[in-house]
Amino acid sequence: MKHLIIYSHLNPESFTKAIVDEVERKSKEKGHEIKIIDLYGEQFNPILGMPDIEYMFMGKEMPNDIQQYQELITWADHLTIVYPMWWAQMPAILKGFIDRVFSHGFAFQLTENGPIGLLKGKTAHVFINTNTPTAIYEETLMNKAQIRVIEEGIFEFCGIQTETTFFGNVVSGTDELRKSYLATIK
Repeated sequence: MKHLIIYSHLNPESFTKAIVDEVERKSKEKGHEIKIIDLYGEQFNPILGMPDIEYMFMGKEMPNDIQQYQELITWADHLTIVYPMWWAQMPAILKGFIDRVFSHGFAFQLTENGPIGLLKGKTAHVFINTNTPTAIYEETLMNKAQIRVIEEGIFEFCGIQTETTFFGNVVSGTDELRKSYLATIK
């Protein structure tokens, strides 16, 4: 299996990175080919600009930085996306990546009969880290809101079958809690 890991955290010592390392380790054990996109490390430009719109809707040339990421997504059978939730959302750099890379004509097509996902046959697993305990996000339906946006609104819209896992109380929780989370990664 060709496995692409996309992650967003500015601290290379973060729990987000620990998840990436564990996913990479387990994937290698299964014999998967792995490539990793570190959005902060690569200093990805998250700003959707006029060249992006001209490419998507006006037949202009694709921005160079976008082409390499679309080639990686095309290459992959499975995507793993890992990020912390900040202010009830993904980090802006990841949102910008989705805006610019999962673009019209590549990830989906709008037709007179509605949208068509162009990335069918791919799967994804999203890991979202929060400092809020999971029980609170479940009680307030924040997890359901995230699933609706991430799975239905983004990846399944593009044809990707998606699963989401939440790890709560990450920063203020114990090392044992974080280790237990890592142990659940398959």
